[in-house]
Amino acid sequence: MVAVLSIEDVNNRLPLVRAIMSDVMVLHRDLEVRRQRLEALRERYPSATSGDSIYEQEVVQMEHELQRDESRMEGYEKELRQIGGSLADVDRGAVDFVGEVSGERVKYCWCVGEAELAYWHGSVCSDAERRPLLHEAGFAGGGLSDQAF
Repeated sequence: MVAVLSIEDVNNRLPLVRAIMSDVMVLHRDLEVRRQRLEALRERYPSATSGDSIYEQEVVQMEHELQRDESRMEGYEKELRQIGGSLADVDRGAVDFVGEVSGERVKYCWCVGEAELAYWHGSVCSDAERRPLLHEAGFAGGGLSDQAF
């Protein structure tokens, strides 16, 4: 079962989340570049049956390194889960946390570059669906029923 976190809980975790996401963003960009290079090599130099091609050796080496680094990415995602977060959108650097707004379960949403937790959303994590998070327990004057999803 996933723990429901308070705004304060999430904000207290943000220094660690920032460090993890810094690593995630760098690794993600690197993986994308290497995947494109690997695809280009495969298209340009189809595997030789002998296995002696220098390009085939490079492809095998790249595949091994990609697998290793994809495992590292999985490790970062596991670290986020261990502190109550989940990687929602690696391209945007978005991390979700289970929270509550007016007694209803929602996802708090933090993105790389934001100073503190300031948004929430329902089931879809997108810029259009992010709603401002008021830092009061009752959300002064409106709950989920007043918000559009």
